[in-house]
Amino acid sequence: MTTPRPHTVDAGGFTTRYWESTPPHTPRGTIVLVHDGAFGGDAISSWATVMPLLARRHRVLAPDMLGYGDTDKAVYLDRSPYASRTAHLAAFCTAIGVHTAHFVGQSFGGSLLLRALAATTPTLPALSAVSICGTGGPWRTTKGITELGHFDGTEQDMRRLVTTMVDDHPGLDDTIRTRYANTRKPGHVTALLAARLRHPTMSTPTTDDTWPSPLRHSPVPVLVVEGTRDDLLQPGWSRHFDNLAPHIHIHRMDTRHAPNLDQPDTLAELLLTFLTTRTTP
Repeated sequence: MTTPRPHTVDAGGFTTRYWESTPPHTPRGTIVLVHDGAFGGDAISSWATVMPLLARRHRVLAPDMLGYGDTDKAVYLDRSPYASRTAHLAAFCTAIGVHTAHFVGQSFGGSLLLRALAATTPTLPALSAVSICGTGGPWRTTKGITELGHFDGTEQDMRRLVTTMVDDHPGLDDTIRTRYANTRKPGHVTALLAARLRHPTMSTPTTDDTWPSPLRHSPVPVLVVEGTRDDLLQPGWSRHFDNLAPHIHIHRMDTRHAPNLDQPDTLAELLLTFLTTRTTP
């Protein structure tokens, strides 16, 4: 299998680290993987074991989002975290010449993709999108908000964060070490905490109670994956997407919040099946 290779590119004025895996033959297209938004998250710790499986058929790219990994630690305080990172992701695709791709995101990354495709004028060159345990924002449980919303700076607390999302599996300790090391990179934790700051006399913006209705206008097929043992999100949250539109599909998977970490083989098979059966004319 192809080991992911690191590269750096200027994307929209931001130094951007990304990883790439390619098949030994002409690829059947490109897949762009978008990682989660937890403290210490980045592309390689999220997708290292999934990338070689998908790269048996496709060119696979996994960038570090703004604020994460070895990409610039930039944060916008006057726009949503989805909008700023979607613009960066679109700039990344332009910078490396990706004109069309299938996009797969997990948790925050999946929510980002759903929101991007629900926009009046989508900016990503998407042929399809998959959101793995990413709702588009709502339906988090109290545990999901409290457990993933704080970090005390220690490796022990990083273990708490990661094991909140996954079952025990080979490679768990490596993921914890990698993500903890990411939190030590200058600006990472500060960038994530900055997005939580609020003006002391201004209320928190109200949520959009029409979601996910705007997604029915997505121009491409969408797969929404719910983990049936994911206690960071409300049980059955994917029912909000049922019957939304013929091109929006739901899959309920026996997993917690991050099957890309603890069930890479099962997840890769699901993704390749979706690409074959739902996106091929």
